[in-house]
Amino acid sequence: MKIRLGIADAHPVIGKGIAAMLAPYPHIETVFSLTDWRDLGAELSRVPVDILLLDLHMPEQNVAGLCKMLRRDFPECRIVGMSATQETVEVKQVMRAGAAGYLLKSMDEEGLLAALEAVYEGKQYIDTKVKAMLLEDLFQHKKRLRKKDVLTRRETEILELIAREFSSREIADKLFVSLRTVDTHRFNIIQKLQVKNAAGLIKEAYKRGLV
Repeated sequence: MKIRLGIADAHPVIGKGIAAMLAPYPHIETVFSLTDWRDLGAELSRVPVDILLLDLHMPEQNVAGLCKMLRRDFPECRIVGMSATQETVEVKQVMRAGAAGYLLKSMDEEGLLAALEAVYEGKQYIDTKVKAMLLEDLFQHKKRLRKKDVLTRRETEILELIAREFSSREIADKLFVSLRTVDTHRFNIIQKLQVKNAAGLIKEAYKRGLV
């Protein structure tokens, strides 16, 4: 196994550091290290690589667009995104655009090797910290969906009217129920959504897609 590696990072010290870290491993060859993503097309045409380590925050770069373009023009090149931040939105965008992996720049030598070898074998690799974050995000999303189903049909109806800034009296008149009934429903909705007041209620309702 011989992994031909390309590095594209806006900070020269990062590229040099990665190349130095990998130098002792004979099965990995760093064939180029760039600091400007606009040079990538020409360099990949001149020197094909198996894996490209791509800085996701290079200046004037559209991450998703660049990944799609590289995957289209160089289908044999597998892309592993590198970032200094843990952003679920960024991870999802990059992976949907065709990247095979996502690493944090705080990665250690063991993690970098594991990522390169896994991606070379055709697998996907996501940094363990990022993977845990994605799982937590998925858990919270499912939790929100479950809570969405907790509201009754009448509570959902009243919540929609609250979001449209109807007063409790106006809601009572509109639904032909007593003011006390509306206030009871309002109290139950606040308890179920775990908010403190009407402002928090409306914010949470939009956040969860309830209205």
